[in-house]
This record gives sequence, C-alpha cells and structure tokens, in this order.
Amino acid sequence: MHTKLQYTPAELKKAYQIVTEHLSQALIKAAPQQTVRLGKLGSFKKTENQLTSYLHHKRGMKYVYYRLLFKPYSALKSELNKTLDRKYNR
Repeated sequence: MHTKLQYTPAELKKAYQIVTEHLSQALIKAAPQQTVRLGKLGSFKKTENQLTSYLHHKRGMKYVYYRLLFKPYSALKSELNKTLDRKYNR
C-alpha cells in the first residue's frame, strides 16, 4: 500500500539539498572503481578514463577525467519501465 506524505516546498528543498550535498561529497571522496550507493534506487560507479586528442597538437594532448555510471536497482528499473509502458502503450 502506497501512502503519500505531505511536505512543504521548503522541506522538500532542504531534503534535496542535503541528499545532493551528501552524494556530491561521497562521489568526490570515492576512489576510482569504487561504487557509491544511492539508497534503494541504485549505485554510481566512479571510473578514471583518459583520452588523447591530436586535434591541436602533433604529439597529442592527454585528457584525464572521471566517468560516473549509474546502475538502477530492480525496483527503480521496474517503475521506470512501467512509466514507459503507460506512455507508449496506451
């Protein structure tokens, strides 16, 4: 049984700020190849990648960056699929 709780816009904004700040700090502190969970929704995996570009330099310019992969857990994936089904299979 689903119940909806009533929150004020100010409470929702504060909760959103807390969650995003916590997630940001967890991703910044995470080592490469480490997984950061987002409750029961899914997880982020942080990887370090590099790319060499030869567009402006003959010897190439190396760029190093972090990549974040989000993998939703089955409950979230199921809800997202139901939303798509309702949208396209009316």
